[in-house]
Amino acid sequence: MTSELPVQSIAAIATLTASLIAAAISFVNLTLTKELKTSEFRQKWIDSLREELSVFFGCARTFARATEEKHKYGSEYENKSLFKISDQKISDIRYQVTEVYSRIQLRLNPGEKNHKELLRLLKRTIDEQNLALKNGTDAGKTIEAINIANEFAAPVLKAEWNVVKKGELPFRIARNWVAPFVFLCSILLVVLIWHGAFK
Repeated sequence: MTSELPVQSIAAIATLTASLIAAAISFVNLTLTKELKTSEFRQKWIDSLREELSVFFGCARTFARATEEKHKYGSEYENKSLFKISDQKISDIRYQVTEVYSRIQLRLNPGEKNHKELLRLLKRTIDEQNLALKNGTDAGKTIEAINIANEFAAPVLKAEWNVVKKGELPFRIARNWVAPFVFLCSILLVVLIWHGAFK
């Protein structure tokens, strides 16, 4: 013999269910809002890193070619070189390479394998440039180092963009597990109440 649930019990269970659903929705909304903000920050970080890398590679190339021409032509640089850049401008470019390299260093995480490798390749570019300056050699090795670093940077940026696209881990957990779990539990609870009350 089954007894129907008292009206007070149904009301209490319904209130409890509504409270649990509201709490779960609040949790999911809070998680989604936080992760949306985190994704926005990550996107800005990616854009800034892309810009800094492009400045680094552009300035490093210009500096390499300018110093190569100055070594090649020496005192005849002003008359013979098609790539005329003043000593002051070369000094400014060198400073800019150093400054943007420092910003990239601060932006990347040396604990991540790809970031560590990118930093190594950027440092190699600077080392090759310094060797070329010291020995008065051409910019071939420097340009090669720039190209290798440039090619490696693209997948690093792409990997970070994939994180933005997929969402941060807490966001994926809330979206893929917590929200469906709460929804199913709520339906199950409603069915049990309905079944118990009207059996």
